[in-house]
Amino acid sequence: MNMHATPDFLTDCRSSALSTGVEPPQDDATRIALHLAAQIQKEHLELHRQRVAGAIDPITAHCYLKIKELLWTVARLVGLAHLHDGTRKRIPSPPHPPLPLRGADPTSAILAADAPRLFIDVTPTHRFGGRQGIQRVVREIAKRSLRGEGSLPVVIENGRVTPYFENRGPQSPIEFRKGDKFVILDASWLATDEYVPIIETLKAAGGQLVTLIYDLIPLTQPLSVAAPMTEQFKTWFEAIVLESDRLLCISRSVADDLVSYLAREGVRTKADLRIGWWRLGADFDEQDEKSVSAEAMDVAASEAPFYLSVGTLEPRKGYSIALDAFDLLWRSNVVDARYVIVGRAGWQSEALQRDLRNHPEYGRRLFWLNDASDADLRHCYERCCALIFPSMIEGFGLPLVEAGRRGIPVIASDIPVFHEIGGADVRYFDLLDPIDLASEILRLSREAPTRLHSSYVTWDDAADAFLELVSTDAYQTRIAGPASAPAVAAPARAVS
Repeated sequence: MNMHATPDFLTDCRSSALSTGVEPPQDDATRIALHLAAQIQKEHLELHRQRVAGAIDPITAHCYLKIKELLWTVARLVGLAHLHDGTRKRIPSPPHPPLPLRGADPTSAILAADAPRLFIDVTPTHRFGGRQGIQRVVREIAKRSLRGEGSLPVVIENGRVTPYFENRGPQSPIEFRKGDKFVILDASWLATDEYVPIIETLKAAGGQLVTLIYDLIPLTQPLSVAAPMTEQFKTWFEAIVLESDRLLCISRSVADDLVSYLAREGVRTKADLRIGWWRLGADFDEQDEKSVSAEAMDVAASEAPFYLSVGTLEPRKGYSIALDAFDLLWRSNVVDARYVIVGRAGWQSEALQRDLRNHPEYGRRLFWLNDASDADLRHCYERCCALIFPSMIEGFGLPLVEAGRRGIPVIASDIPVFHEIGGADVRYFDLLDPIDLASEILRLSREAPTRLHSSYVTWDDAADAFLELVSTDAYQTRIAGPASAPAVAAPARAVS
């Protein structure tokens, strides 16, 4: 931390924090785990408070159960038992629209080609939609997949692989051939069982399985996700990742974490496993055609500067750290800045939601947009004075590149992946330290407003790099065989 530039009141806060005499753990992983444990405990207490607040007295509860039993009995007598006994047939939600075709349908030509094909799976995004990081990556790569020779986006339907395009006629299932590559680009842990037979068919045909890894958070920091997610992710990791011929990561930091995890756990992988990484783009939201919401317009209309954070509300995103930092600044009356959070409510965020809505500055200097569109987000980016990125665990960090592409100053946690992506263009604050974050915000507020001139990868460039990496087998790291020590090899061609 740059103590020489820290105002007196923040120095006093630091002195007060140190006066407890308890030394914080020096290891970042331990500090993160302890912070997450404290946040989750707070969330559990909030859930308990909500249950107690919603509890009813025993007499009322008894009457309620008796009335419900009567209604269910009547429903059975008139043939409507399926409404409450679990036998009701549920209509699955329809899949999201496939990719539109703006020219001739290339599917037949690609499938008939003698050369090996590259199939890019986007099944979960097709089924469940979503506008968060993984779905954004999937959509942008899928839209540009035809930039590669012989590459085609696909989905799994009824146990078979089919093209992911608007249906212009009957779509025949795809039959794998020797040399084909099947890239699992999406969040496949949501449907591991469906992928296993597809992978077995691919192997039998002599094809290659490539799996994209966004992060290892459920394995390395299980406190940051729901318990079922850890088990789901572990099953996926063993059934799909360890059966992959190639692994692709969204950053070098994730690749390093993966290599370390495999070595530390003594995990057996496929022979001659190769691991690579490439950079994601930052221009996807330009395609959004929705109008800006009135809420986003109101937030950005004031002349008072505002700082922006983007991401789902969940413990690992560090919103409590940022809120503590702004509380320090607001209470001291040294900064009249506003703080705007754009992100949906996520796992274990009930206490944080309550803290936001009950905050004395909520609606005045503190705002939360929990249902923002890309148009809203772009509107906020264009008008904010800086991005605050307090997250403690990330595989990449799309908000960092989104802000950087627009030249917006960024204040982010001091973690390796942010240094990899943001480099010297980002201001870093000590991990989990609201006082240091407050110092950086105050320091930036006293500088003349500016827009930086940073260069970031577009999604066209990112798609080209992705397709080249997979097509040419230019992975940067090689693991020679099962249970062997990882050995780093020079890439056949630089991938930035």
